[in-house]
Amino acid sequence: MEKPKYVSTWRNKWITAGAGSIDDFIKTYENLVKMFKEWKEMGVKLYPDCSTGDDYAEFYTEDMDVAIKAGFTVTIGDDKDTVYLLTDTGKEVKVPKEKLKG
Repeated sequence: MEKPKYVSTWRNKWITAGAGSIDDFIKTYENLVKMFKEWKEMGVKLYPDCSTGDDYAEFYTEDMDVAIKAGFTVTIGDDKDTVYLLTDTGKEVKVPKEKLKG
């Protein structure tokens, strides 16, 4: 059985929507560079079949702990206490509460 690929969709639009100065732009992009470098060090990869030409990119990892650390977690609907990871097959995987500590 193939390991699940936990995915996160990244959208480039609106990244600097709140910027009021060139320094805000610089800070925003520096923070993004730092985050993407951390993702790379953790083993997060760009999904091979994704198209980045439409402002969207899909990133993935097969490691649940990495997905949690990278911030791939989501809540669904009104239940803000239950956290999920999404897979490339569209499956919602409930994250065990003990994985969220720390």
